[in-house]
Amino acid sequence: MFDAADEEVTRYQSLSSLAVAGLLAGLLSPLAMCASVLWLVPLAAVVLSGLALRRIATHRPDLVGRPAALAGLMLGLVFLVAAPVDDLLYRYLIGQQARQVAENWFDAVRNGDIYQAHRLMIDPKHRPPRESKLAEFYRQNPNWQQKMKLFADEPTMQTLLALGPTAEIRLHETVADSRLEVFDVVQQVYAVTYPDEQKQPKSIFITLLMQRSIDTSSGRANWTLIRVKDGG
Repeated sequence: MFDAADEEVTRYQSLSSLAVAGLLAGLLSPLAMCASVLWLVPLAAVVLSGLALRRIATHRPDLVGRPAALAGLMLGLVFLVAAPVDDLLYRYLIGQQARQVAENWFDAVRNGDIYQAHRLMIDPKHRPPRESKLAEFYRQNPNWQQKMKLFADEPTMQTLLALGPTAEIRLHETVADSRLEVFDVVQQVYAVTYPDEQKQPKSIFITLLMQRSIDTSSGRANWTLIRVKDGG
């Protein structure tokens, strides 16, 4: 009742489950832009879609789904490249912002402006305004005066204040940083070089831990220097 051509037309063709899984993973690949752990999603899309294409080529024409597998493969490849590049660029820009904050802090310390240096270590929500007279503000607030005194008496601060403008500050390395939902934490080590008693250059290392917070109501970013310590 059927000739050879009719048998070819009526042959059952099944859809590759790997192709479907690869396409779904590809459609979910934009999630990789949110966190590095989700880079596994586009990687899965590439692997599943690649396996699907290989299997479809082997079992053609009984197995279909090549367009879906190609779409999953393309989406996976795009976000497998885009997510790490975006993360590296983000970390670079955040590191540059942190470096600017650190340089402002070191400049205040080297110039003996202890009030401005301490201001940068106060939570932005409670920080006195930039245009205010800081010395007068601290004198009128005994609690803040005490905190500032404790800050100035720390050994690291005593060293930096004693060196003053003679110290040369340079970024040594960024040793850690983390990206969370509403804030970033950047830890950087700075080399402080100064002439010793024999006029020879001597260096000490100062580690700064800085936090970038986002005001959810205004979208404004604020930086706070939350820790200063000796060593790298």
